Amino acid sequence: MAQPQTPVIPPSLNLPLFNAAGDQLDYTLYDRLQLNNAGGAVEREFFAVGLGETDSISARRKTLADTNVRGGRIPEGQASAIYALKIWYESGTDAKTEAERVALRDWVHEATIEFKIESKNNYGIWKLSELQGMADDMIVTAGATGQAFESAWSTFQGIKKFNLYIPLPRLTEFRVVLDQGIAPDAAFNEDYICCGLVGILNRAG
Repeated sequence: MAQPQTPVIPPSLNLPLFNAAGDQLDYTLYDRLQLNNAGGAVEREFFAVGLGETDSISARRKTLADTNVRGGRIPEGQASAIYALKIWYESGTDAKTEAERVALRDWVHEATIEFKIESKNNYGIWKLSELQGMADDMIVTAGATGQAFESAWSTFQGIKKFNLYIPLPRLTEFRVVLDQGIAPDAAFNEDYICCGLVGILNRAG
């Protein structure tokens, strides 16, 4: 069986990408946002607050558990080609009620994800429900002796593979915008929504 070829950033991205001492990495740029019920926090941006900076909405200083990007910009001497977008959810320690789980489902259905690159603006937009794989998600009422439960007929995906890579040359500023449509329920204020940009990272020597 033929082995799949490893994708390589085209040299036209930004010559020269690396010299003899440089390297290429299979790399994910990641960031996470702590959810917030405040009405003014409906539109959020991944990668806008960098490592070591304080998020004004959560009032938390970002550590490596939150992001590995500094200020939403590709550094000098580096370039990336993004081949996939990952979205995943990290729950807090509080148990959720059935009604709160329904509220989360409604929030997912209203939210969108948009990829923006400086002057190019919109580079792609997707519904969060598509990225999460929630193609058919409903609440089912059980019999008199049972409890209501959720029925999901889809397969969780959480990753969007691009047909065309997204180029991020050196010094490129980028954002991934989460437009929530509606503010998430206050019960999810300790939870996180996370974004990963999967691709090849070139570093100069």
